[in-house]
Amino acid sequence: MITQLEQDLADVFGSRAGDAVDTDTLAAAATARGRRLRARAVTVRGTVTVVAVAAVALVLVRLPSGGEPAAPSSSSSSSPWSDWTQHRPPGGWAVPSLPRADVPADPSKIGTDPSLLHFTVDEWSVNSSYTTWQSTAGIETIAFARDSVSYTVSLARTVEPLDLALAQENMDISGHLPTPIDHGGGLHVFTTGKMQGFFYLRWQPAPGVLAQIFSDGGPLSAAEQIRSRVRLDTTLRCTAPVRLTALPAGARLVSCETTLAGSDLPGRLLSCILRVGENTVDQAAITVTHRHTSASPSAVTPLTVAGQQATVFTDDQWRPSVEFADFNGLRIHVAGTGSYKSPTVLSVAESIRVDADPLDLSTWPTHLVP
Repeated sequence: MITQLEQDLADVFGSRAGDAVDTDTLAAAATARGRRLRARAVTVRGTVTVVAVAAVALVLVRLPSGGEPAAPSSSSSSSPWSDWTQHRPPGGWAVPSLPRADVPADPSKIGTDPSLLHFTVDEWSVNSSYTTWQSTAGIETIAFARDSVSYTVSLARTVEPLDLALAQENMDISGHLPTPIDHGGGLHVFTTGKMQGFFYLRWQPAPGVLAQIFSDGGPLSAAEQIRSRVRLDTTLRCTAPVRLTALPAGARLVSCETTLAGSDLPGRLLSCILRVGENTVDQAAITVTHRHTSASPSAVTPLTVAGQQATVFTDDQWRPSVEFADFNGLRIHVAGTGSYKSPTVLSVAESIRVDADPLDLSTWPTHLVP
């Protein structure tokens, strides 16, 4: 089954590369677009012509689950993914963990700092073909895959972000969310709509904290298994192989999202998406993936930004954009929305630095923004 993320990636590579998609490039380069963390589709969708994550198959996501990256052949371009996520590598999946933050665990701060995640799901984030961590205002999310099924665990301090996540997943063409069947204990199963068989489990793991597990059709027993592994005693730091040396006036880190592979892809990096700005509209999205060979859009202006060759153009979402095809081994796309026009996007691009080794998570910066 092709996931939404896979479809996003196929659309992107199909529109940006004139020739058939090279799956070797996909696995090594980890995508140039979209990843749409299931419950966070709204936030992620705004991302760059490359957003996403995932690479190869990832996030909110209906990501796949399993896959030997071993060299998908370019001859498989008729099926751009060659399903590396469907074939568990020798020794099993092994998604690296985000680094632990040197701050006390404090569930009351969930959704208040986009650079931190205040919970873990233990081995469920490790034994997966991919895992995506995202933190933004009001909600924190960890998404992963298991046996070709994707799961999204979200924590928030109010019910609204969790309801929005469900609506983004299962809203019908008229804009209504089908009524799920209540199985008791917070477990609900959708029996109508575009996602029949999908379920969610909602509960209160601590005072003032709400949690939600969403699945695209996994066994109902997985809900309780995952719930038992949600821990609030660890704080993780969202990380990326880039940092910004300056921000536009009034801007701050709005959202941080990192997706890592469970297979031995280069550095295991699939995608990182940083959003900086003043709110959910006026912002710049910085999407980071591995360097790949697909060309930039045709109507572009080449120039030197931050000492690197870059192109300036309007992307397929009509956003002013700057793109580095190869910034020390990374492909970086910066796109603006709202009041963030080309001059502001250029200023953000100018502030980007890649001091770390993109293949070594231990070298990634502790602080992503000043």
